[in-house]
Amino acid sequence: MPPKKPLPMDDTYLQIWKIEQEHSRTRWTVTTFFLSISFAILGLSFDSRDDLTSLWNINMPDLQRIIGLFVYWFGYSLFAQFNRYSNFLRKRLRDMEEKKQVSFSLQTEAKSFMYSKFHSAFSASWLLIYFGVLYTIVVLLLLTAT
Repeated sequence: MPPKKPLPMDDTYLQIWKIEQEHSRTRWTVTTFFLSISFAILGLSFDSRDDLTSLWNINMPDLQRIIGLFVYWFGYSLFAQFNRYSNFLRKRLRDMEEKKQVSFSLQTEAKSFMYSKFHSAFSASWLLIYFGVLYTIVVLLLLTAT
C-alpha cells in the first residue's frame, strides 16, 4: 500500500496537534503541582506540634486540612479549565480528519482506542472527581473526629 499523499492542511493539523500536546503537558504540570501541595498540607496536619494553635486559639490541624482540601479543588478547577481548551483543540483535529482535510487520523483513532469500553467512568476528569469526593469525605471525617 503506498503512503498517503500529504494534504494541504497537514501542516496546520500538526501545528494544532503540537499546541494541544504542549497544552496537555502544562495542564498536567499545573494539576500535579496543586495536588502535591494539597497532599503535603494534609500530611503536615498530622504533625503533633501545637506551636501555633495556642497563639491563634484555633485548631491548626483542622485549618490545614481545610486549606489542603481547598487547594485540591482549586487544582481540579484549573485542570477542568485547561481540559476544556484541550477538548476544543482535539475536536478541531477530529473535524479536520472527518472532513478528509488531512491525511492523519490520530485523534479519531486515539478517541476510539482510549474510550472504547470505559469512556466516562474512567476518564482523568472523573477519576479526579472521584478522588476529590473521597478526599473531601476523609477530611470531613477528620474534622468531626477532633
